[in-house]
Amino acid sequence: MEKSKILVVEDEFVTATALQVSLEGLGFEVVGTADTGEDAIQSAGDLRPDVILMDIQLIGDMNGIAAAGIIKEKYAIPVIFLTGQSDDATINKALESEPFGYIVKPFEEKNLKTSITMALYKRAMDEKLRRSEATIRGLLNATRDETALTDNDGRILAVNEAFAQSAKKPVPELENTVIYELIKTGGISMKAADEMQKKGTGPISFEEQLGERWFDTTLYSINDADGIREQVAIFRHDITSLKSAERDLKAANEQLGAEKERLLLYAAALDNMRDCAIITHGLGQIVYVNATFEKRFGCKAADVLEKKIKDLAHEDNQFDIGDNFFFDYKDSDRQGLFLGKNAYGVKIPLTVTCKPILYSNKKATHFVLVLREKMG
Repeated sequence: MEKSKILVVEDEFVTATALQVSLEGLGFEVVGTADTGEDAIQSAGDLRPDVILMDIQLIGDMNGIAAAGIIKEKYAIPVIFLTGQSDDATINKALESEPFGYIVKPFEEKNLKTSITMALYKRAMDEKLRRSEATIRGLLNATRDETALTDNDGRILAVNEAFAQSAKKPVPELENTVIYELIKTGGISMKAADEMQKKGTGPISFEEQLGERWFDTTLYSINDADGIREQVAIFRHDITSLKSAERDLKAANEQLGAEKERLLLYAAALDNMRDCAIITHGLGQIVYVNATFEKRFGCKAADVLEKKIKDLAHEDNQFDIGDNFFFDYKDSDRQGLFLGKNAYGVKIPLTVTCKPILYSNKKATHFVLVLREKMG
């Protein structure tokens, strides 16, 4: 197993030598020594030890506490303070730099080993936590959905970039603030705030509107071992386009409903006509006949649907009502004498009037033909 590397910062040669001997005897590797705060900072950067044993009182203008603060900021290396002073003022001053340990001289090897072991363990846990936080941030930003993590009181622990953009604030400004402050700026809805206040322990999903955007929002509870909620994860999926499609579909259905009602009225009117009425596609295929047609031609509508008008013509018919009649249609209406035949082949002389009723790209797509019995 690789030995843990120790940097000794001590301005008393005898003490520094005794520390080195003790540390090596305990199974550690002393990678260097320094006797000033400036040298300690330089050695920390060059040697990158696992732990630094730092005397508080050093020769020169910089003491160990100041040096430890700079090392922590630049290199995040654990520092254990060594001092011959144990008064409250010295200890409190040292604690401001958040050391990993504090050893009062003269030290015992047992205490020395315990302090270093604990410092190494704490550093490993801090590194694990840092990686865990980095992983969480990576996962938060791996999705386009807006996500946030708060504590039980609504204080924001982490948010992703998508949530921050929606809240119109950078991520650092949002972290450690209370999420309910975003209600007034539209960063969170009152619905979501109300649900968070209930402090339930199960997931809650609902749709909500924030400004002009719609979201499918889910609140997930993160519970402790006793099932009590400790944190809340918020996931918001933008469904604005889906809502827009739903509105368009609803409008289309309403339009279709109105069109269907209008067509039913037309059909009722046509069914009460004394004349035969036929509606066709653009090439003369029959899509509708009225009740008068069924009686006059002696057949049901189903018998002629999708057939062409020319299929109803008697062999003596001279009025051209083939495909070209519809395809080349230019007049507002056409009239003529049409000799039809009923289901029994009997000739029916009719005057026919044809008029377009629907257009697409200025071209007629549907026609209505009124067939009136020729008198005389």
